[in-house]
Amino acid sequence: MEQRQSDELNEGRPEPTPGPQPVHTPQDQTESATAARQITISQPNKEDRRENRPPNRGNRPERAGNPNQPAARQQSPNGPRQNGTGQPGNRPNNRPERDPASAEATPGSKPGGQPNNRQGGRDNRNEPRNDRDRNNGGREREAPLREADDQADRDTGLGEGAGRSRDERLVIGISLGDYNGIGPEVILKALQYNRLQKLCTPVIYGSMRVLNRYRNLIDLKDWNLNGTQTIGQISHKLTNVITCWPDQNQDIQPGQVTPEAGQAALACLQRAVDDLKAGKLDALVTAPINKYNIQSEEFKFPGHTEYLAEQFGVQDNLMFMVSPTLRVGVVTGHVPLGRVRQNVTRDRIAQKLTLMMRSLKQDFGIDKPKIAVLGLNPHAGEEGLLGNEEQDIIKPLLAEWRNKGQLVFGPYPADGFFGTRSYTKFDAVLAMYHDQGLIPFKAIAFEEGVNFTAGMPVVRTSPDHGTAYDIAGKNLADETSMLQAIYTAIDVARQRKEFLELEAGALK
Repeated sequence: MEQRQSDELNEGRPEPTPGPQPVHTPQDQTESATAARQITISQPNKEDRRENRPPNRGNRPERAGNPNQPAARQQSPNGPRQNGTGQPGNRPNNRPERDPASAEATPGSKPGGQPNNRQGGRDNRNEPRNDRDRNNGGREREAPLREADDQADRDTGLGEGAGRSRDERLVIGISLGDYNGIGPEVILKALQYNRLQKLCTPVIYGSMRVLNRYRNLIDLKDWNLNGTQTIGQISHKLTNVITCWPDQNQDIQPGQVTPEAGQAALACLQRAVDDLKAGKLDALVTAPINKYNIQSEEFKFPGHTEYLAEQFGVQDNLMFMVSPTLRVGVVTGHVPLGRVRQNVTRDRIAQKLTLMMRSLKQDFGIDKPKIAVLGLNPHAGEEGLLGNEEQDIIKPLLAEWRNKGQLVFGPYPADGFFGTRSYTKFDAVLAMYHDQGLIPFKAIAFEEGVNFTAGMPVVRTSPDHGTAYDIAGKNLADETSMLQAIYTAIDVARQRKEFLELEAGALK
């Protein structure tokens, strides 16, 4: 049985590789004691990055404001400043600007032959990737990539493990999801080079037996995982696996929908949430589930988001899709189209705007967010000819917010707004309903998109694709979105901690 993907089946991006960044090297011993030289490390552009994944994370800063890190990579304690026009001073997640050449490319363009975890309509689904042979290329590149990482550490003045003590590294939980889907494969591919250990300690909530089966399927047999029984026994030098259910006789059937896989996905999620509640995890990344086979007496929710909201006692939250070029939230999430109108109210729009504003400030470090709001009707109602919701609800609300100094604009017709790339002028976009926001988001940023749940007391991210049963176990799944979900979880957890500390200090 094939299962179509949706954002909530797994409610992901490698971080855009920065352009040239100045890196200060140790002083040249042959020159005077006061002379210092700078070298520039040229980073590959977007196309090169896709051909040389995983990205070199060796010189990624560990903590904002580290004086030993390049100035261009440090974050202000208050997050990035806005420029004079009120537009964001840098890209989402406080990352450097993309290369101008790649920024002009057609939105959503993909290199030929690249798997994108979509289902149906792909001629190259069963062909190996031309730009990256999964079966053989990884280990051949591992040695030079590790050498490049070590060189980056030397160039930035960071010794092996400098600034990366066990106490400073974040602990990131990753739930396995449906083990018959692509979740295990994208998790393993994202973590296979152990490069993320410089930024965090990964803990997979799943099954060592299941992961070993997929390691054999995708030829990662030489890579060791650390099996452990509890979060208190993890190793900060390895990728850890906590087995969450009795898996001795589990029948693993990639591409099949089975009740056993749904029960196992729930067991993994519950174990991860328990550790998250106990403060033993800094963030949680959830791999794709099947919302049908996971249903039980303990799980009667449309997806991860609603389950987590109930577990943490949150009345309202925001489905927030984020990428390097676009952030989109929705007023109504998993609501049937026939019930969308009754849920588009003044109070609900105001609630979502409040959650989005708060998240942009505390999670993404934007001091004065600029938000675009879409209309509900075609052409934003055509001044009442095609609907009155814009005139009666949305426009008066936005005018009230602007009178209070908030940068909220609209309502904009959705088709023209995305067609003219107007989203590049804003920090985020609030859509009225699910497909209005998620269809353009996935068309523009599918591979690099991440599903982030805003308004929660804990940090939770997820790739923006689903179980993709049709390519499960075939070594065809692209791990980019999972990798980006992990990076986003790290960035948001750090930024939020810093913001809350500064906010608490300001209130004293």
